[in-house]
Amino acid sequence: MKKPPAAQDIVRSFIIAVDGPSGSGKTTTARLVAERLGLRHIDTGAMYRAVTVAALERGVDVGDGARLGELADELEIGFGTGADGSDTVHVGARDVTAAIRAPGATAAVSAVSAHPAVRAALVRRQRELAGAGGVILEGRDIGSVVLPWADVKVYVDASVDVRAERRQAEMAAAGDVRSVDEVARDLERRDSLDASREASPLLRPIGAWRVDTSHLTIDEQVARVVALANEEAGARAVALAASGRAQKKCFKWRAITGVVGTMYQVVFGMRVRRIYRGEPAQNYIFASNHLAYADPPAVSSRLFREVHFVAKASLFKIPVLGPIIRWVNAFPIKRNVFDREAMATSLRILAANRNLLIFPEGARVTGGRLGEPRTGVGYLAIQSGVPVVPVYVEGTNRLRDCLFRRARFQVIHGRPIRIPAPLAAEYRAQDDRTAYRRHADMVMAAIQALRDTRR
Repeated sequence: MKKPPAAQDIVRSFIIAVDGPSGSGKTTTARLVAERLGLRHIDTGAMYRAVTVAALERGVDVGDGARLGELADELEIGFGTGADGSDTVHVGARDVTAAIRAPGATAAVSAVSAHPAVRAALVRRQRELAGAGGVILEGRDIGSVVLPWADVKVYVDASVDVRAERRQAEMAAAGDVRSVDEVARDLERRDSLDASREASPLLRPIGAWRVDTSHLTIDEQVARVVALANEEAGARAVALAASGRAQKKCFKWRAITGVVGTMYQVVFGMRVRRIYRGEPAQNYIFASNHLAYADPPAVSSRLFREVHFVAKASLFKIPVLGPIIRWVNAFPIKRNVFDREAMATSLRILAANRNLLIFPEGARVTGGRLGEPRTGVGYLAIQSGVPVVPVYVEGTNRLRDCLFRRARFQVIHGRPIRIPAPLAAEYRAQDDRTAYRRHADMVMAAIQALRDTRR
């Protein structure tokens, strides 16, 4: 049997997300944590600033979202290290490290970054940079939208007064002399814009540890984030060492899924791709988009685990079909309401260390798009503490075309979305329905990310 990795190896493979408002110290913290843990550091805010600089220099209207999105998509933004060891930012071969911190760029960056087309272009780039891990990214929506599956999420915060003093000192050192009050007003304006924008507003991500740096030295805040990463890596190492082989599947389940999975692969050309494999053999909530009745067998037929899944209550009243789907671990859920009985059944399944398949959209969605999620997946994840594996399925609504290979049939399994146990306990104690909603949104963001990576 392969020896499980040690904690120090695990932490070097981590994706760490650091979010927070302007002036909170997140950039400095992320850079020093990266140095301490041997990770790559990516300042996503610098990417938005680079687009802003390019837009101002090329005369692109900061209100023209479509053109700005095209600009963000075409720019070659890169990161490097200066002679003094500091981070540098490049657009093509040009060093724009100083230009992105100029007053004009600072004043316009919130307006530029608010455009969905800009965010979509840069989020794709950021996910590519994160790749297989070993990286720390910081920004304003990393843990909630860009990388919901980050191994460690941190929300760095500080009071407006403290942030203004820090930013005023930085600006004065760069030759831009302003009063602390003036800088504070500018920060409050940016906070309001960032928190109220429609696309990826600035929020503390679900599952993110809050680190208030108002009264911490830089060494103290770096030590706090490093400790959180090491604690998670240690817990993951223990789980991997104790998990052993994956959960056993009963003969009935193995036989049925074996036949169905083989048929889907041979007859319809189904392909299954897993983004990440090195996870503990624990139980999970599998959350998939929903296209057709063929989704449950498509998603579950090539899992290494036996799953239970929800199906609309009316299906159980159909002769023959009802007993069959119940026989393969389905149980009913009522549509268009919060079905407490179905939720209770789901929690009992998860408490028994079993796996659950759920469709966050609540119903089939047509038109080649993803639907709005219900709160159920967030409720179950927070109440049970069980990680959620996002799944994207494609082609189940076009099986005839898949038969003749005119359409693609694939299932993509993503990385688990985890909530640290102490934070999950806080959400449960508060019965925070907003947290349930935001967690569901985060799961759908992860499914959308899988959709964007399909081949």
